[in-house]
Amino acid sequence: MKLLKDAWNGVKGFVFPNQCIGCGYSLFQYEHHICRLCESSLPVVNNLAGGATLLHDRLGGRVELSQAYSYLKFFQGSITQKILYRIKYQGGQSLAREMGEKFGEDLLRYFIKENNMVLVPVPLHPMKLQMRGYNQSEEIANGISKTLNIPVETDVLERVQFHVSQTQKRKDARWEEIKNDFSSKLEKVCNRDIILVDDVCTSGATIEACANSLKLNQVKSINLLTLAIAGEKYQ
Repeated sequence: MKLLKDAWNGVKGFVFPNQCIGCGYSLFQYEHHICRLCESSLPVVNNLAGGATLLHDRLGGRVELSQAYSYLKFFQGSITQKILYRIKYQGGQSLAREMGEKFGEDLLRYFIKENNMVLVPVPLHPMKLQMRGYNQSEEIANGISKTLNIPVETDVLERVQFHVSQTQKRKDARWEEIKNDFSSKLEKVCNRDIILVDDVCTSGATIEACANSLKLNQVKSINLLTLAIAGEKYQ
C-alpha cells in the first residue's frame, strides 16, 4: 500500500506540487491544504444537539453559554496542531476559512440558529493584528458565516491590552493578565445573541474575559464556537 501511495505521490508531485498539511504528500488539484485521507481522519468532536459539551466542561460554569461547540480535538502531535500552526503563523487565511466552512457544515446538524444572532470573532490587539496581517478567528468566522448564513461583525469587541504569547502560562496567571483585556459597545451588544468565535480553547481565560465584557452591556445570550479544544485527554 505504501509503495502504491509513493508511486502516486511521485506523479502528483510533478503535476500538483502542493503538500498536505497532515502527511506531507502532494495534493491533487481538487484537494485544498489537506488530502482526502487525512481529512477522513481528522479528530472531530462528536457533538450532539443540546446538553453539556467539552467546552461547557472546560469553562466549568465560569461563563453562562447557551450553546458551546468545538470542531476538532487538539493534542500534541495531532493534525489539529499542524492546522492551527499554519493558520496562525504561516499565512493560513484560506485554510482558516476552509476549516470554518467545514465546521459550519458540521454545525448544520445540531446548532440552533436564532434570528438576531451575529458571529463575533475574538479580536486581536491592533499591534498584533498589524504584525500578523490578519485575525485568524475572523477568517474562521467568515467560513462559518458562509455555511450558516449568519453575519460576522468585527466591531463588537475590542482588545485594549497587548500581551506576548500566553500558551505556556498557568491558568491563574493567564486569567490575571487577560481579565481586563476586552471592551464591548453597548449599542452593538444590548439584547443580541452573540456567537463568540475563536481558534482554540485552552484554559478558557480569553473566552471568560470576552464574556464578562459582553455581560456588562446587557447581551441577550452568549454562544461559543471554537475550531479546536486543547487537552491530551481528548486523544
